[in-house]
Amino acid sequence: MSRHARKLASSMTYHIVIKGADRQIIFKEPKDYKKYLDFLQYYKEEFGFELYAYCLLSNHVHLLLRHPANTSLENIFRHLNTAYASWFNMKYQRTGFLQDGRYFSEPVDSEQYLLTVLRYIHYNPTKANLEAYPGMKYHWTSFYDYENETPGLVDIDFIFSLLGSKQHFLDLHKIPVEDECFDIHKIRIRITDDIVKDLLLEYCNCKTSVDFQNLNLMERDKSIVLLHKKGASARQINRLTGTPRGVIERVISSSEQPQNNSTP
Repeated sequence: MSRHARKLASSMTYHIVIKGADRQIIFKEPKDYKKYLDFLQYYKEEFGFELYAYCLLSNHVHLLLRHPANTSLENIFRHLNTAYASWFNMKYQRTGFLQDGRYFSEPVDSEQYLLTVLRYIHYNPTKANLEAYPGMKYHWTSFYDYENETPGLVDIDFIFSLLGSKQHFLDLHKIPVEDECFDIHKIRIRITDDIVKDLLLEYCNCKTSVDFQNLNLMERDKSIVLLHKKGASARQINRLTGTPRGVIERVISSSEQPQNNSTP
């Protein structure tokens, strides 16, 4: 059964995944990781959310957080993603989208699952073959905040209160992780209409549906496939470009078929 993005958690606690657009690198050197954590700290204070775990890998981010009732995930990540992407683009003299949509969210509605996600996040570098076990040598996770008992960015006291002690936290991470919370390669992010409009302007130079309908067939089909790969649904593309739904679905279906490269 597929997961549904933006499902609300009664606890307001979520496992968040942010991916690089087209799986591209979003952290190239240590200063980039540090800058992201600076932005995370700033917006944590700005919006008052609690952060229980993080892991920054070269092309994606995992966060475990609880947001207050007076703000939303959309508001938090609109500011955080925009701030980091603007800084990254300026630093590396690039343009365009850095992240694949704003974020993907999974609700966390029990203490047991919260601890499962916490451990899963800290084991991400191990699964990526960057270290043999959490805390061995990969430093861009919150494991060290707990190990060194340094509150601030991470709200370690809440997790310690659930587990009883730091030793119980360490013991939790001695158990090889078998949980599959998110497979980032299978995440299908649904993007907003505003993002689709931005993509239409950036990649097609189309400000209106009339502009899109004036594209030649090759450009139209290529643009439909690109929008779909970026997360736009057939219904969104139909609504925002005026292209018939049947045409859109046929183009998408054709793009997903294996190509026959044999010669007669």
